[in-house]
Amino acid sequence: MDTIKIYRLRRYISIGLEILIILTLIGIPGSSILSTTTQGSSYIVQGKSVDAVVELVEKYEGTVTSRLDIINGVAAILPPPAVAQLLTEPAITAVTPNVIVKSVDKGEQYAAEKAKGGDVPATDYPDVVGADVVWSEGVIGRGITVAVVDTGLAKHPGTMQDVDGNQKRILGWAAFTSDKCRKPPCDDNGHGSHIGGIIANTEIGADGEWNGVAPGVNLVGVQVLGKQGDGSYETVIQGIQWVVQNKDKYNIRVMNLSLVSPVQSPYWADPMNQAVMKAWASGIVVVVAAGNDGPDPMTVGVPGNNPYVITVGAFTDNYTPDDWSDDYVAPFSAAGPTLDGFVKPDVVAPGGHIVSTIMNNSYLIKQHQANRISAHYFDMAGTSQAAAVVSGVAALVLSNNPGLTPDEVKYRIMNTAFPWVTETSEAVYSMWQQGSGRVNAPDAVFADDIQGAANEGLDIAADYGGTLHYEGYSYYDNTTGEFRLRGDLESLTNRFGVWAGDYGTWTGRFGVWAGRFGVWAGRFGVWAGNYDVWASRFGVWAGRFGVWAGRFGVWAGGFGVWAGGYDAWTGSEPWAQSGYASSGFVQSFLDGNIPNASTSTAFVGKWVDE
Repeated sequence: MDTIKIYRLRRYISIGLEILIILTLIGIPGSSILSTTTQGSSYIVQGKSVDAVVELVEKYEGTVTSRLDIINGVAAILPPPAVAQLLTEPAITAVTPNVIVKSVDKGEQYAAEKAKGGDVPATDYPDVVGADVVWSEGVIGRGITVAVVDTGLAKHPGTMQDVDGNQKRILGWAAFTSDKCRKPPCDDNGHGSHIGGIIANTEIGADGEWNGVAPGVNLVGVQVLGKQGDGSYETVIQGIQWVVQNKDKYNIRVMNLSLVSPVQSPYWADPMNQAVMKAWASGIVVVVAAGNDGPDPMTVGVPGNNPYVITVGAFTDNYTPDDWSDDYVAPFSAAGPTLDGFVKPDVVAPGGHIVSTIMNNSYLIKQHQANRISAHYFDMAGTSQAAAVVSGVAALVLSNNPGLTPDEVKYRIMNTAFPWVTETSEAVYSMWQQGSGRVNAPDAVFADDIQGAANEGLDIAADYGGTLHYEGYSYYDNTTGEFRLRGDLESLTNRFGVWAGDYGTWTGRFGVWAGRFGVWAGRFGVWAGNYDVWASRFGVWAGRFGVWAGRFGVWAGGFGVWAGGYDAWTGSEPWAQSGYASSGFVQSFLDGNIPNASTSTAFVGKWVDE
């Protein structure tokens, strides 16, 4: 089946220090397609084979700027008539605008505690997720390489030097931006260095412990965003493609993508999602940020809406890392379900007041001096940072269990997470806000009674091949005004499976995490309360409900949000004020219309309130 590209703008995602790529498709003043010249504009052209696409682009006087074999396409400069001409060719499946990305940062000043007694402060998040317990058993991530696909990696001692003091810890480097550095690795922006430090920092903090979650890992840096956080779908897909091509050379087992784009189509139609699926299928655990457009439902972005990957939301320890009772899911953390009905995020991890590595000449330090902790440390908040924490945990899991597949790693991380409940075991947050709960490194790494794989019932090869696509279990019940799960999952207890879409339950009412790794003694964590149903049904609700083998009308059972089209909506839905709430969007989505390339724009980045 030919994949039809579907695009449309919903309200833009606010990303707090999250370098995020946003491809939107209604007009905004000042918007432009990347590389618009007298010769034409930049597009991503996909087809049945890359060679056929190249031939057709050249036939219509276009210029190929890069081959994107991972998605059967190319990036190309096309003259205006060529877009319509290419879409008439049977060998072409999609023509997508390749959009310029600009930084629109808006700073929030945090009351950061400055480093005392030296340049290296302590970091709390490794202890908050139990990484220090894992280290005590001799597992620090050795033998695993993590790819950081971001703004680059700076020459910071914590990321350049391994735990043995060797300087050749960054094994590989690739740059796909126009502002390449003369002596890589480099990171003029600082975001990628912050992410890399969360994952892998080997510096010893004031508490006498490593500052990164997995200090034993190696790194590769893949620069897809420039000094001001600017990039494009083309550069990101090129970066993912490079990681897949070099995974065996560098033993890349984990890829971190702290990049978020708004949802404009089913997950399978988005070019970045297609590249991500190829990476997952190749054996790479892909960890992505949910986005910072929370707390409203249906705010998880791309590629976080991809059902296969590990999508991470954020919680904060409320500046009390040793006291779990006052933690809460951050209001900025994006919530599900996805437009395809999947439960997202998958887990939550520390994402508030995260201290990590940066160089003092970085763009972000110059823009946000108040967030500077010391000459080489910086404070940020966001699901970007939470995703990096989980990338570190995934590396620890693989270091101890190198034979695991990505689906098995995801299963272990989700099935050992602690859900957030009240003292009476009632869920404080729904599964669409907290996923399976708070990530728990010791049990994810060491539990010997976890057997299973995530993404049950999904055929990823058929999915990226365009023959089968899937929908999740989530739907919106207009009668009750709640998000629910279909089928026999309606009976999930403790309100994990029912959500009215509101937020604020944590205000003045903190819950408890169901379990505590602090008492871990080499065994799998114990679920508190009545979690037998929740735990045992993970393989089902995190899987797929129906199969999409054609256009939208043949969804199995009819998709809960969109069934009946726009006329079936009451106007009271939680997304009523969003970009989804128009008959034009609904009809375009259901019909699978090709986007109007002349009304494209993109923008990135702003700080979030924690």
